[in-house]
Parts: sequence; structure tokens; C-alpha cells
Amino acid sequence: MKTLISWIAYTNDFDAGQVLETGPTANYHKYFYKSERHILLSAASGDDTRSELLVNYLRRTYPERIIELRYMGIQDPIDHREIQGKVNPFLIELREDKLDIFVSPGSPAMQVVWYLSHLSLNLNTTLYQMREARHTSTKDKPELIKIAFEKSSLPVTAMYHQEEIQKNTGDDYFITPTIKKIYENAAKVAQVDGVTVLILGASGTGKENLAKYIHRNSIRNEQAYVTVNCSAFSDTLLESRLFGYKKGAFTGADKDTPGLFELADKGTIFLDEIGDISPYMQQVLLRALQEKEIMPLGGKAKKVNVRVIAATNQNLQKRCEEGKFRWDLYYRLSVVELDLPTLSERGKADIKGMIEHFLTQKKKELHRPKKLQLEKEALEILLNYSYPGNVRQLENIISRLYVFNEESVSAEVLPKRLKQAPADQPMNMEHIEKEHIIRVLKHFKGNKRQTALAIGWAINTLVAKMEKYGVPSLQKSN
Repeated sequence: MKTLISWIAYTNDFDAGQVLETGPTANYHKYFYKSERHILLSAASGDDTRSELLVNYLRRTYPERIIELRYMGIQDPIDHREIQGKVNPFLIELREDKLDIFVSPGSPAMQVVWYLSHLSLNLNTTLYQMREARHTSTKDKPELIKIAFEKSSLPVTAMYHQEEIQKNTGDDYFITPTIKKIYENAAKVAQVDGVTVLILGASGTGKENLAKYIHRNSIRNEQAYVTVNCSAFSDTLLESRLFGYKKGAFTGADKDTPGLFELADKGTIFLDEIGDISPYMQQVLLRALQEKEIMPLGGKAKKVNVRVIAATNQNLQKRCEEGKFRWDLYYRLSVVELDLPTLSERGKADIKGMIEHFLTQKKKELHRPKKLQLEKEALEILLNYSYPGNVRQLENIISRLYVFNEESVSAEVLPKRLKQAPADQPMNMEHIEKEHIIRVLKHFKGNKRQTALAIGWAINTLVAKMEKYGVPSLQKSN
């Protein structure tokens, strides 16, 4: 279908509260309309008299034409990030159509968004603007001008917000060359507000950092960002944590308590370890995503406006094939997938960059007078280590070095486990992860809670991993 799209021009489409027959929208229909339908976008949230007036005028004047009205709910007509967050999902809905975009009506920010969307979404869009009759050679009717330029292969919006995030968030994000493309894609995804995101990656690869990056780079950046580790709760606790409960819903429910979805309304919720939830919670969560509403325990359904970002270190497709995870929930969560590599997969250049970053960052955090210097042999050991705990483990190693060293670090003071040659051991990640669990478990004398905290997992995840790898429980010492 060939579809015309344009904003309603509240200043130029009306005069004294009536539709202006020489306004941009009326003139387009009078002289240039060749589409199968026209979707008019209103910045209002609904029930706007002028929008309805213009649509009714067009329907009466051109009864054979399909005229549709879409309310976009724009709070700030000069905030291009808010506008793009609403416009991009709308355009993606129409990706099968040939889209003619009339850019003349609307605020300057709205016009900028048409250009950015045309360049970045790779849809079948053509941009037009109108020259008023008084500026034409004949002065008797307006001219329609096709805006001709090449679509760039570069993600324009991603580049812009990449620079902005780098500038405004300090040390939160250190983007090495290997994962730069992932963060560029994340910045691009952040602009499409209606899209859920699934972040894949082993424990410690930086999934939550990436989720925060998406939130801070989106139109929701000034709203709430809440996070929950789904593997840390039983079904009942997780359901009440996510959706809240009413007073008297169960023993101990002595007051109405909002859930995290409600607290995140108009913001973002990050569901970590989503692959560990039970079939029951998968069904409950699927309903919340489909209906965009929550059901507090003991209460009535409530509509919520929440962006969902989920993460897992598991292979969800494999779990779906095994019948352990719902395909329909997987498809709901994985509209966009971002896959973070392990630290060892990133290579030595990335590891070296991360070491330098953490040496600088931990000096500030731990208020040390001097930045630690690594001797050549110590640096080589760190560069060649496998890092089963990924970025989180490297960060913890650098913190430990600052605790026990003041100026320089030699190979002799590095933990013994970093120096062990892996030549005679299996090189797969499961073996490395199993060995790491055993080492940390021994260090904490069998205390699973302390072991889970040190590795950065929920205790349920640790227990599941121990069962998977056949790691026996150690007797905790008193």
C-alpha cells in the first residue's frame, strides 16, 4: 500500500479555529495527493478538537480517500528523542508500505526526526516538502519538492547518541573496539521505544551495563530504571515482587504494595536471568507483555507503560527446543537480541584496554594516591588468563591488586590461579566455569551464599550450576 504520512500543523492548518483551505495539509490534498491512504499524526494524546476537525474536513471534501488519525502523545514538541521514540515504532509497523512523508508540517524537531528515520530505518520512504505559491514562479499554486539524497549505511542516530552517552556518563561505560558495534546497535535500539530487548552473554560480560546504556539513551532516561534478578526468588515471591499485591492477599500482606512493573511505569524494567523462571512465571509474564497490564495479587488489572529489557546467560532457543521455555515468550522478549562476547573471546587488545580502564577507575574509587603500574611479566600473565568470570572477575582482580600493592605489581604477587598454564586442561567454557566454582567455593569454605555473591550470581544460579557440573557441596566451617 502507498501511504502518505504527515503531522498536523496546528499553526498553519487552521485559522481562527477553522480549517485553512490554503494550509499545507489541505493544499497537499488539493494538488498532489496520489496515495492510497493518508495517516495524519497528532501530537496530542487524544480527543483533540482541531485534529478531529481537520480529519473530518478531508473526509467530507474527498470522500473516496482513506484518512486516518493517529494520536502520538508528544509531551515536548521540540524534544527530538521523545518524538523519534514514538515515530520509529509507528514507521516500523508500516514497513510493508511504500511511505511518502510530507515533512513540511510540524515543529523543527519533528522535521529532523523524519530525516533521521529515513536515514536509519532502511524503510521504503520518500520525503517531500512544499513550496508555498507565493514563492513559486507562477504564484498561482504551490510546488511539491522531492528531497533527494542517498541513504547512509551509517546508523545516524546511533552515532549521535553514542557521542552523547560517552560524554555524559563518565566511567560507567568503557567501550572497547570489539564491543563498539554492539553499543552502537544498542544506541540505535534505544530510539525505538516499543521494542523489547534480550541481552545474551555469560555471567560477568556486562549485560546490566548494556541495559542501563539503552535506558539512559532512550526517551525514558529521566524515568525509573528498576532491575530484578529473576532467579533469586520463588514463584510466589517473584510474582508479588514484579506485580505487587493488595492488603490481605496472603499472610503477612499488611498493606497495598506496588510491584516493580508499577514502579517502572513510563520507565524501564531489567529482568536479569530470565532463562531461570518457571513455566508458571513464563505464562504470567507473557500475559503482562501481551496485554501491557499487570495483575497484583488479590487485586485488579492495571495498565502499565514499561519498556522491558531481559537478559540471560542461557541458550533460550535450546531451552525452547527442550520444552523448558515458551517459544511465544521467547519471541516476545527477543524482538532485538544483543549478544555480548566473553572477555577471552574479545582478545588481548580488549583485555589490555580493560586493565588500563580499571587501573584508572579503581584508583579513584579506592582513593589511592598513585595509579598502579604493572610490570611486564605481570601484564603478560593478566593478558593470557582465561577469565571465566569475565569482565566482573577482571574488575575484582584489579581491586584486589590495589588492596595489597601501593605503586607497582610484580608477577610474584599475582594470585596463583592466574599463573596456572591451561595447556593440559580442557579449554571449553564449561570446564573453566566448573573449576572457578570449585575454587571460590573452597575459598569460602563451602558457604554457597558468599560464593554466589563473589562470583556475581544469585544463589539459585550457583546451585543450578553445581548440579549441572556435579560439583559436591563442601562442609561449611564454623
